[in-house]
Amino acid sequence: MWPAYRNESHLNAHLYSLMCCADERDRVQKKTFTKWINKHLIKVRKHITDLYEDLRDGHNLISLLEVLSGVTLPREKGRMRFHRLQNVQIALDFLKQRQV
Repeated sequence: MWPAYRNESHLNAHLYSLMCCADERDRVQKKTFTKWINKHLIKVRKHITDLYEDLRDGHNLISLLEVLSGVTLPREKGRMRFHRLQNVQIALDFLKQRQV
C-alpha cells in the first residue's frame, strides 16, 4: 500500500527522487544503446552521437539493419520529410517481415 507521508513537502521530495532515478535510468539506457549501435555501425564507417536525432531520418537505422541482417535494403536519397518517413517505414516493414 502507499506509505504515509508526514506532509506535502515529504511527498514532493519522494516524488522528486523517483523522477531522478527514472531520468538516470533513461540516460544510462540511451548511452548503452548508442554504444551498441556504434559498435555495429563502425563496420560501415558510420557513427551516431545522439540516439534520437541520428536515427530519425532512417538512414542510420537502415544501415544498422543491413549490418545486422546482411541484407541490402532500399532507401530514399532525398532529405525532405517524406523521404525520412519513407526510410523509417522501410526499416519498420523489414522488421515486420522478419517478425521482429
